[in-house]
Amino acid sequence: MFKPVHFVAAARFTLVAGSLAVVVLTLGPFQGAEGHFGLTDKEAHAIAFGGLLAVSFLAFPRMRRNDLAIAALVLGAAVEVAQIIAHRDGNIADWLADAAGILTIYGASMIETVRKLAREQGDLTFAQIAALDRRRGRRQRATAFSPTQTDAPSFAERAARRFPVR
Repeated sequence: MFKPVHFVAAARFTLVAGSLAVVVLTLGPFQGAEGHFGLTDKEAHAIAFGGLLAVSFLAFPRMRRNDLAIAALVLGAAVEVAQIIAHRDGNIADWLADAAGILTIYGASMIETVRKLAREQGDLTFAQIAALDRRRGRRQRATAFSPTQTDAPSFAERAARRFPVR
């Protein structure tokens, strides 16, 4: 039977293959190859990194989308640094194109989250929804100092705890 975990496994394989393809295409001798598909360099960067992020959402369903988006941005920056080291054309504009593709996919995923909230909890405010979120631990209110009334143990009691009778 085909189960959701099979999609996750396939997405992880696709993510590894896609990441390797992006690294080979950006660092190998394929400069200008995106022109054969009618794309500019910036469009190819946006599509590649947006696609990697979309597949990573499927490959790691339990990870936060923020973390996956940041990882994709770091990968894009690492590719640009590697291009500079390999004497290729690495620049900030390419990384910004990576970020545009990443933000497009991330924005679409956030829209889906808001749609789900509207369906399931449309009558509540965002503060009420956040209070219902089970992932957030209940934090106690921070107090600078709260004095307590306790009887201070005598010297003999403290010494007896520290040095028990043998």
